[in-house]
Amino acid sequence: MTTIVGAGLAGLSAAYHLRSDYTILERDAEVGGLCKSIMIDGYTFDYAPHILFTKDQYVKDFFFMILGKNIRTHIRKAYIYMKDTYIKYPFEANLYPLPEKIKEECIQGVLERLDLEPKNFLEWIKTTMGEGIAKHYMVPYNEKVWKYPLQYINTEWIIGRIPAPSVDEMRLGAYGLQPLDYGPNAEFWYPKSGGVGALAESISKNVPVKLNAEVKYFDSSSRGVETIYIEEGEERVLKSDKVLSSLPLPEIINMMDGVPEFVISAADKLVYNSLVCVMIGVKRPQITDKHWIYFPEDDLIFNRISFPMNFSSNTTPSGKSSIIVEITYRNQSVDIKKTKEKVIQDLIKINIISEEDDIDVCEAKDFKYAYVIYDLDHRKNIKVIHDYIIAHNIIPIGRFGEWEYFNMDKTILSGKNAAEKIK
Repeated sequence: MTTIVGAGLAGLSAAYHLRSDYTILERDAEVGGLCKSIMIDGYTFDYAPHILFTKDQYVKDFFFMILGKNIRTHIRKAYIYMKDTYIKYPFEANLYPLPEKIKEECIQGVLERLDLEPKNFLEWIKTTMGEGIAKHYMVPYNEKVWKYPLQYINTEWIIGRIPAPSVDEMRLGAYGLQPLDYGPNAEFWYPKSGGVGALAESISKNVPVKLNAEVKYFDSSSRGVETIYIEEGEERVLKSDKVLSSLPLPEIINMMDGVPEFVISAADKLVYNSLVCVMIGVKRPQITDKHWIYFPEDDLIFNRISFPMNFSSNTTPSGKSSIIVEITYRNQSVDIKKTKEKVIQDLIKINIISEEDDIDVCEAKDFKYAYVIYDLDHRKNIKVIHDYIIAHNIIPIGRFGEWEYFNMDKTILSGKNAAEKIK
């Protein structure tokens, strides 16, 4: 018998691949975790924008099998907004719209890159892309997103995430001749209806889940694990040989008694970002044809905005448009009312919407755990915590259980791999 805690993608994947002899506990009334979609006044919004992409053939086949006909292929339309203009993503391969001086700085910076082995993310940016791209885009954008000193972030998470075109390719892009799309998500898929939450909903059709069941405590012994949870206002106990948990690691440690101080200390040192998503419905059609836009400049509150109506027309009522705005933060409280007001002001400032637009919807959702930050002690602290909880028959899965910056494909593989290990 296996207990699975959390019916996000990792937990659902683990159950799907276990096939039998498990119980999933999910504290919310719906499955999906961070990969959930909600409907507000006819608009479908994701809990932060998600897209489906992967280099793994198994996961690609899994996406298409689970979603069936409810999936559509897109060619990415992503841009960076800076200097009052739009630069096609990735920035370094599409410099054409920028002033000549900035273009030359970026290209010259690549030619004059320092030849050294980078010890942190800031050094990686400068040794890979040069001082010009670092100055104008990569440093300000990443400082804005991570809210953490880049010299204290390691480089192990970067592989496969950040495109790095050659100098010749940069030159082509500087003069408007760039024929290539870079990055793993240049082509992506998205459900035709139901938002990204359709993926979790489709998996759950074959995976029974106990909803509204909030785990409060783990009691581990040599005989297995007792998981204490609240369901229908009553405390219940579920006994199992193993627990697969997608809960954030600090939360798991807080749910165990007798944890050694050095393990508690490692959990306290884990670094992560929080996120506010503002979901906006606009009473005007097709305000843009773009999928999403990055914003490195610090005079705008958001670091990225996306447009659900361009992922699928079924997300948005006819004749209207939809926007998801992302704002990261760390170690602070957020005034949601003021944040929403500032978002609307900044969207008007950059002409995404106008003062005359009727706003149908303006709702916000706050996520405590959003992005794992790979500080310089990331791997050391993770090993301490994982060694401890695995010895107590609790196996971490998913982005916040494994404490890795997983996309949806890696999250699905995390659940699959855990299921195969314990079968």
